Amino acid sequence: MPSLSTRPNITFSVHSSPTDFLSVAFEHLSRREERSNIILALALEAQEKEQQTGSEASTGNNFWICIWTTRASPQSRATNWSLDFVFALNDNHFGGYPLFIWSGHPSCDLTPAFIEQRVRLAVVQLYKSIPSQRIFSAFGLVPVVCAFRSAWTHISGHNPEPAPFYSVKLSYCTNNTLKTAPSSLPCSDSVKLAEMEDLDQVATLCNGLARDSIYFTLQDDRSNTEALKLIRDRRIWVYRTRDTSGRVRIASMVCSSRSSQSVAAITKIYTAAEFRGRQFAKRLMHWVTQHLLQNEGKDTVVLYVSHGDPVERVCHQVGYTGLCGAPRPELVEDWLEIGFQVSPQARLSSLLQSNEQTSQNTIRGHW
Repeated sequence: MPSLSTRPNITFSVHSSPTDFLSVAFEHLSRREERSNIILALALEAQEKEQQTGSEASTGNNFWICIWTTRASPQSRATNWSLDFVFALNDNHFGGYPLFIWSGHPSCDLTPAFIEQRVRLAVVQLYKSIPSQRIFSAFGLVPVVCAFRSAWTHISGHNPEPAPFYSVKLSYCTNNTLKTAPSSLPCSDSVKLAEMEDLDQVATLCNGLARDSIYFTLQDDRSNTEALKLIRDRRIWVYRTRDTSGRVRIASMVCSSRSSQSVAAITKIYTAAEFRGRQFAKRLMHWVTQHLLQNEGKDTVVLYVSHGDPVERVCHQVGYTGLCGAPRPELVEDWLEIGFQVSPQARLSSLLQSNEQTSQNTIRGHW
């Protein structure tokens, strides 16, 4: 059972097993599947791995805190439970994901008092439960992340980075919003699921995308690891064309590596610099979005689009909503990722420890 907090009607529960977490949160997350696409998809993936090992024991790399509000029903003795926030830490091959924060409420309903009271409770539990250096960044709705930044800095001593890592809006596409497909492909071009023969070129594109972010760069070997996983999982599609020398080249890639029952997420869009401006990304994005909706049976495809990113226009032309100045439905909200620096105390401590421990103290994950 969730533990009672010191504040009336606000409770928390802590989970180190995905099966345990989903047993209490799945129904709530599924009702808001578009907004919960990160946390729900990663929890389902972790649960599948857990079931493959035949053990519900914690691996020590996945961790969830749920913040609940309870209200007594006036009609009965039953208690109504509302899942207000989830704070999720998940592992991956590259040092772990950011802290993902999900809210069961839209931004317009989140008052400062409502947020701060609950975020403080989560921050205390996080600080008690994990090494503070593990939280290199936090991603969620803007008002929630801003409240977390203040509370986490105060309790952990880790100052926030001066500029956001990622400032985006959540957008989505359905069969009703998907626009007509672009004109037919040139005869020498093709769109296809990436295969092992494409590994080197896909790894180069993964490296190029990471290089565009000064915060989450990838070494060549890690780019290869990422590309290999995407190809093996059959979650990356590519646009092939010929370069000026007549060689077959992969010009663009689109990945969808997060999926739940009704929602898939576009997680990477990238075109090599020499092929930009030729609508390859638009054609590929439309093809992949249509495939996810019509062949994989998803109701919705979601993605996060950086403010001012040229890819916003591409997504708008495909049929993603609330972009390029179009009216925003309630679901299209602003999200923010902020990073944290290593505190002076942690930095000094790391210098006195082994190289392995130093790496653990300062490594920044990737997503």
